[in-house]
Amino acid sequence: MRIAIIGAGNVGRTLGQGWAGAGHEIVYGAREGGGPAPHAGSRVDSVQGATAAGDVVVLTTPWDAVPDAVAAAGDFAGKPLIDVTNPIGPGFALTLGHRTSGAERVASLAKNARVVKAFNTTGLENMANPRYGDARAMMPIAGDDRGAVDVAVRLASDLGFEPFALPALARARELEPLAMLWIKLALQWGMGRGFALAVGRRSPAERMPDVPKTKQPRAITVVGSGNIGGALARAWLSAGHAVTIAAKDPAEPGVQALVALGAKAVPVAGAAAGAEMVALATPASVAGEVARELGRLEGTIVVDCTNAIAKGFSLEHGHTTSSSEELAKGLGGARVVRAFNQQGAEVLRNPLFGGRPAACFVASDDADARFVVRGLAADVGLDGIEAGPLSSARLLEPMTLVWIAMAQTIGTRDFGFCVLRR
Repeated sequence: MRIAIIGAGNVGRTLGQGWAGAGHEIVYGAREGGGPAPHAGSRVDSVQGATAAGDVVVLTTPWDAVPDAVAAAGDFAGKPLIDVTNPIGPGFALTLGHRTSGAERVASLAKNARVVKAFNTTGLENMANPRYGDARAMMPIAGDDRGAVDVAVRLASDLGFEPFALPALARARELEPLAMLWIKLALQWGMGRGFALAVGRRSPAERMPDVPKTKQPRAITVVGSGNIGGALARAWLSAGHAVTIAAKDPAEPGVQALVALGAKAVPVAGAAAGAEMVALATPASVAGEVARELGRLEGTIVVDCTNAIAKGFSLEHGHTTSSSEELAKGLGGARVVRAFNQQGAEVLRNPLFGGRPAACFVASDDADARFVVRGLAADVGLDGIEAGPLSSARLLEPMTLVWIAMAQTIGTRDFGFCVLRR
């Protein structure tokens, strides 16, 4: 395949070298046109010349150069255009999101292009080598045109990624925050660049691992006994924590099943008394109201496990705020944490996938609260990962929609997002 890459910076060259090594012909589009080839199997042309020559076009410029680059390309003549950019602006933040995305902006600018979002969610090191022993970094790919998506899937496989096709370009609204999560984990929150997200699958007959009893038992109130609350309560009881279930009806069978395992059941009103931590596992629409009913929360760690998903498979909040930040505004003095929401309840019931624990990203403005909740994630069997301040919930809440979309693509909810490390 002849691949036109608009932009010969680090990203463009890394992708180009990988594809050239897989036998593709690479032509770079540069503003000046011509010049020495960046690597074997490549040449340089003008942006318009490269676009005309390519079977597929890959956009790898900085975000602020996108309008000029797309205009210089001219008519894409129905070719797939793979958008690798991220709309990052001043303050190291996304300039678009929630109700639109950079990819959708590209689609509005690119004449007769079949736009696909791909190769934007990870770093150069993983583009050069996405393999971690027997595992591969995942590559989610979003687009409205199945033929164009299939081209991107093939190119991802040629680099060594495990590709996953998401059936709408609008899913770029979640993939661009996922890219920012990788960047911030790598550059700001201490993980470095030697890691990748992957899809973990069960080994045959793989069971929930035995988690050692905690050396620091905590008093935990779980609000809600459904899929999320019930799974967390069971895990924390097994780890030796003192768990109280706050429920409108403490006699409800699901609550009583937890009581049989050692939990205490109480009404919601005043249920925060004596708790070191409260886990909100209610519907997001009532989380704030329920939290205020719990009683005095000043100084208490309040973990927001909810997902505020609106009609049309979108988030109630995003881009410039998050559900967790909005919750915190009404709980003055509480130490609000975002955690246990990024994957399905199936993951909480058994977080082990092929011997790897699923990831649980933990965000809060309170560093000590983050530390405590990461430990409680480990008690569930999860890989608790530092994810910075509570504003990081703007990146973690979209991850829920990525998990749901991936479940539809894979055809099962029995998988987990795992973090691979070099």
